[in-house]
Amino acid sequence: MSNTALITEYNPFHNGHLYHLKKSKEITDSENIIVIMNGNFSQRAEAALINKWSRSKQALSCGADLVIELPLAFGIRSAEYFAHFSVKTLQESKIVDTIVFGSESGDIELLKAIAAAFNNENDFFKAKLLDYLNNGHNYPTARRRALMDSAHLYPELNKYQPKELKKTLENPNNILGIEYLKALDKLNSAITAKTIKRIGPAYYSNQIQKSIGSASLIREIIQSEKKGQALLKCRKLMPKKSWEILKADIKQGLFIPDKEMNMLYLKIIDKIRRLNAAQLKEFAGIENGLENRILDSALKSGRAADFIKKIKSKNYTESRIKRKLLQIYFDLNEEKLEIITQSAPQYIRVLGLKKSKEHLLSELQEKSNLKLVINPAEIIREKNLNSNDPLELSLSYDILASDLYSLHYQNSELRRSGRDYYQKLIKV
Repeated sequence: MSNTALITEYNPFHNGHLYHLKKSKEITDSENIIVIMNGNFSQRAEAALINKWSRSKQALSCGADLVIELPLAFGIRSAEYFAHFSVKTLQESKIVDTIVFGSESGDIELLKAIAAAFNNENDFFKAKLLDYLNNGHNYPTARRRALMDSAHLYPELNKYQPKELKKTLENPNNILGIEYLKALDKLNSAITAKTIKRIGPAYYSNQIQKSIGSASLIREIIQSEKKGQALLKCRKLMPKKSWEILKADIKQGLFIPDKEMNMLYLKIIDKIRRLNAAQLKEFAGIENGLENRILDSALKSGRAADFIKKIKSKNYTESRIKRKLLQIYFDLNEEKLEIITQSAPQYIRVLGLKKSKEHLLSELQEKSNLKLVINPAEIIREKNLNSNDPLELSLSYDILASDLYSLHYQNSELRRSGRDYYQKLIKV
């Protein structure tokens, strides 16, 4: 029996995701689709529109067979960390045969060639990368330009035109796909990788092609329109069952609008104003003056947009800044990340499964070397954010993320904490 894995966010699950899921099953001829998904916060360090349990239910209602949560400690990190620990978790599950990802390119050989080059940086590449970084470029731009300059030194890249390489390196799904391939290569994994050419409009586009629109467009519609009108507009962009789950959550007040993210940034400003530059440097990647920019902005800004705008520079992308700010909010400093990362992954957290696929849990229990977590209460009785045990610490942060996320629900009566302890496994 073969199992194919998809690495996702489903924020929320739309028709493009349905195409990816169905096509993945078709090209792999797999019995089961296993989804590994970010929890309540996205890799771009934003609160998901609806919670991880509802998004799990969307996935299961639309064809997935098992949904696994990617721990917060890796879900709000760079694309490299996000991809590496998603892939490593799937590898350590011992039940995954293939990973299928969507890409703008659709050319798996090209993406593999780029991944191999990034995993085997030559001296010329390294010198160019350092040169671009020293000239103020952010890391993604510096890396892209360094590879373009050194592509002639990599035989597998010689067959591709510079224009094609540049276009490939500029598209977000290609970039994530390259990181998945890098991880598979570094881990010497037996998992096979395949890619499906992405259909529909671009990742951040506000256009609709036939019945496909981006997740960012759906979120924008939900944020900007009256509830009834917004849901009506989104109906044609989502599978019926997925849309019904979104509709129910919105009507109950179980969603997070943009204004709540602004409130979250005010909380982050509040926290930063209690710190000094030396304390900010305890967080991974906050160095070389970034700590001063963050502190200065927090002291001078009273609005979320101004706060982030003042920190931004040519060296730092907005997504990178947001990830650092969210890590500060969670007090997920470099020391704690190191404790979690050194032996990661430690567990597989299952959020949901198809009623007819309970055997997948038995397979995980039997084959995986990782701890199978269905109810966190069976592992830890309460959060311990100062634990030196990597499993306990990582799981504590997953639970904390749910607790803090719930404070931003529109319905104040649903803001109670501890849902990870009492929520039953989602079964569809």
